Amino acid sequence: MTTPAPPPQQPVPPPPPSGLDDPALAIAIASVLVGEAGPAIAAAGAVAALKVRFMLTTAAVSALGAVLNVVLTHPPPATGVIGAASAQTSRVNLARRAQYVIAAAKRVLGAARDARAKGEPVGAAIRAQLAKERRYYEQHQAAMWNRAAAAGKTDMAALEHGNLLGWNAVKDARTSAECRSADGWNYRATAMPDIGWPGSVHGTTCRCFPGPPHPGGRLLPSRGRRFARAA
Repeated sequence: MTTPAPPPQQPVPPPPPSGLDDPALAIAIASVLVGEAGPAIAAAGAVAALKVRFMLTTAAVSALGAVLNVVLTHPPPATGVIGAASAQTSRVNLARRAQYVIAAAKRVLGAARDARAKGEPVGAAIRAQLAKERRYYEQHQAAMWNRAAAAGKTDMAALEHGNLLGWNAVKDARTSAECRSADGWNYRATAMPDIGWPGSVHGTTCRCFPGPPHPGGRLLPSRGRRFARAA
């Protein structure tokens, strides 16, 4: 007599939509970040409004609120707007911060979901993930500051040489392929090149710098992203 085969294992249903994938959510979070109101109260009020608008789950609300609290308690340093490049970079940094908030909230949700599946304490998993997010956000802030500093150098060069500028790389064994390729090309201070501003291509180690336009130099690709107004 043969033993009957066990019933097929039912697949684990996917988690319900959290509401964090709505493309408009990043725009809404950016508007919250622009206000930079007070940390905890601002985060709670903002999430309450976002919950209704984007039909966020209870878990997503908790994760989003916790991450927003981290971000709002550590606003970026005020750099001021020098010119077109700085204004454009201000908008880029704001968008990156909003994207970070959503990505971090998803990671917190994932940590809670994994802990629950393993039978581990969910609260401890969330606290551990938030500790990681604080470190990640410090790195994110450093990148934002570096982009802003590089944009400021482009604005200062534009005051001296005009809107059309030349890209210059320090060429040695440490020079990256991207920076070496951009050397000798031109770009406009009103349109960020696709690779970023000189000095921001690969974090704080980029040594490229702006200067007068290279005669006959080609224009670096920019996908038409031009300065319109300050954020």
